[in-house]
Amino acid sequence: MGVKEFATYDIDKDYYENFENGPKFSGNFPNLGSLKKESFDFFGKSIDFPLGIPAGLLLNSRWIDFYSKMGFSLLVYKTVRTRKHPSHPHPNCLFVKSEMLDPFNLPYQLVAPVGYEPSSVREVTITNSFGMPSMDPDWWQEDMEKATIAVREGCAVLGSGVGTYQGTRWELIRDFVTVASMIKETGVSAVILNLSCPNVGDGEGLIYTDSELSKDILREVKKAIRDMPLIVKVGFMFGKPLYEFVRSVAKYVEGISGINSIQTRVVTEEGLPALGKGREKSGVCGWAIRECAKLFTKELYSIRQKLKAEFLIMSCGGVTDSNSFYDLIESGADVVLSCTGAMFNPFLALEIRK
Repeated sequence: MGVKEFATYDIDKDYYENFENGPKFSGNFPNLGSLKKESFDFFGKSIDFPLGIPAGLLLNSRWIDFYSKMGFSLLVYKTVRTRKHPSHPHPNCLFVKSEMLDPFNLPYQLVAPVGYEPSSVREVTITNSFGMPSMDPDWWQEDMEKATIAVREGCAVLGSGVGTYQGTRWELIRDFVTVASMIKETGVSAVILNLSCPNVGDGEGLIYTDSELSKDILREVKKAIRDMPLIVKVGFMFGKPLYEFVRSVAKYVEGISGINSIQTRVVTEEGLPALGKGREKSGVCGWAIRECAKLFTKELYSIRQKLKAEFLIMSCGGVTDSNSFYDLIESGADVVLSCTGAMFNPFLALEIRK
């Protein structure tokens, strides 16, 4: 039995089939009563354990309800927009054959061999490319509110949003403000702004690399949503770029979440774009980016100390087992998120919280 058999997201089907019919699961829901609890205050809400899932996997309220029942406590609704937006075509996920990435020497490209499937869930590395699809706001606002009601006690639902680039800086900022305000209306516990998707145009996906634009977006959004906690999601960076980013935005946010996947070229063994023409670069996530996540988390924690800031650190990247969860906690994370690990092992929270 291959690792695909365990996955809740069927990578052999397109985004919309998974949206309508997932998550894929044929087992029984576990008894959560005996799980370890490490309760903490999440902006006024009591959460029973600092483990969650980022936006990529939780396509709608049904997915959030499922992972709540599997023992995950912080659940981020998949990134939404102010208008309906299509998904990239299938394939959206492929297995990547990779060693552990060196964060100081990232590869120019990685290979996704046709038919390759890793032997262990703990060492799963994938590339994913969806393009931040979104339903119409009338639909997702109702469904996001439904998600906040459905989850068990001890959980929180967060809403992730992105501005849609229309050609000018201020139009983009205004769209971020609008989507954040719409998310706030649903009753979520916090708003996350995704400034770092590796699978869209640079106008939306690499915003975090521009500290001034990031600051302008977060300042204007914070003015609009006021007392609603604001979290910013970023990609991989360290050293001076990370310090300058944090210094610019810290006073506007209650949390920083990272890393998003590592953007690189992903090719077949013949050197062709693995996801097809036009998607030469995509996000790589899972086991192989674990050291990148640890470096990011350690540096972010150090910067927070240096600046005497108080933002929450939500760390993500390579969490596929209990050891990788605690590695990020020891590196300075307040909360740890797992996407690829939780996707291929829905019982991951039970392993970590036993």
